[in-house]
Amino acid sequence: MAWDARRVLPDDDPGWPTSPRMLIFLVPGYVRKGPREGQDGLIVLRQVFTTFCISLALFGVVLAFLYPSAPPTDPPTVLVGGLLLWGAIGVLLTPRIEKPLNCTDDSTLASSYRTRFFLRIAFAQAAALFGFVGFFLTYEWWTYPVGVAIAAVGFYRAAPTREHLRQDQERLAGTSCFRPLVHALRTSMQHRA
Repeated sequence: MAWDARRVLPDDDPGWPTSPRMLIFLVPGYVRKGPREGQDGLIVLRQVFTTFCISLALFGVVLAFLYPSAPPTDPPTVLVGGLLLWGAIGVLLTPRIEKPLNCTDDSTLASSYRTRFFLRIAFAQAAALFGFVGFFLTYEWWTYPVGVAIAAVGFYRAAPTREHLRQDQERLAGTSCFRPLVHALRTSMQHRA
């Protein structure tokens, strides 16, 4: 059953509908001017999140094809361990550098949520990319899966799930902000010029 914007209220969580069009984000060099007016901002954010997850899997596929032809080396394992440790530190320190959500108005609330989302994804994905680079430094198969495991922790924190949105709404209420987060995220793209 297809999602119908006329039947879902803006405060309702729309779930995680997928679309083959979201795979276009995986095409190198594809640049889009931004979301179209009237799109559901939460659905777009969830599709972007899914695309980031798919990209980690596709990097792993590339390495699976390269591993059998990897030359034997004397691997600089300490360097790779340092890179992975740096990635883990980034994931662990992200909560300390995040700004709280800004509840000034719906648009600002949605914007601050998206900014936090992309910062979390960037720090998490760095760990996976350190593992990817580690493979080319050592030609050891384990470097990328370790990087992805570290990234998965950050991706979990960044995921715009129903439970995470509920927790964010409770934190907002704790700061005397009762603006509905789901409504702000869903409607923020509907009023762009």
